[in-house]
Amino acid sequence: MKPAVRTRAQTTLPAVAVALVLLTLVTALGLGLANSAIASAERTPDERRVATATAERLVAADGPVTERANVLNGSRVDTFDGQALRNEMPAVTGYAVEVTLNSDVVATTGDATGGTTVRRLVLIVRTDARTIKPESRQVTLPRRATSATITFSPNDTAAVRTVRVNEQVRLHNDSGLRGTYEVGLTPYRTTQLEFQTPGRVERGTVEIRYKTPRTTKRTLSVTVDV
Repeated sequence: MKPAVRTRAQTTLPAVAVALVLLTLVTALGLGLANSAIASAERTPDERRVATATAERLVAADGPVTERANVLNGSRVDTFDGQALRNEMPAVTGYAVEVTLNSDVVATTGDATGGTTVRRLVLIVRTDARTIKPESRQVTLPRRATSATITFSPNDTAAVRTVRVNEQVRLHNDSGLRGTYEVGLTPYRTTQLEFQTPGRVERGTVEIRYKTPRTTKRTLSVTVDV
């Protein structure tokens, strides 16, 4: 009976060793995950605080790239970069920060791919400029145009004496209009311009320049990583 007991004991020893090794690995892994969770918990509040503050500043009514609250000026966005972000938000110092609109990177101060992200829904406003050189006495401008710049360059033909905007006289000169004039428009409806002249409106004698805003929805994302 004694040899059998010795054999069982010898067989049990490797199993115990394997169990000890597995226990050590599991313990080490558990400690590693715990330490990682603690470190993440310690840094996440700071990342979220900086990300939230940065996002709120960028969409504020008096923000560096806004027309008004939550409406961003496209031209200002185009010139905004990492240095401008640092200047505007000193709190980002020491962090890797990335600002994007949908998938387009606007400004970055480092690799922030593993950080905390805060998102805001915004509108981007861009301005389309157009020029018309009419050859008739009536021109229709689209809705949303807020103003028009009209330049008169009469040649030997009869000059334009009067300009009506939606049937109201806005410009007049008995001897003919010359030079450049700014005419305010109502952006909530189309605008009818009418030129009164004893002759024809020839191409090149009148030039109309106007701008209309174009808006698109985007998601502003601010990611902050230590």
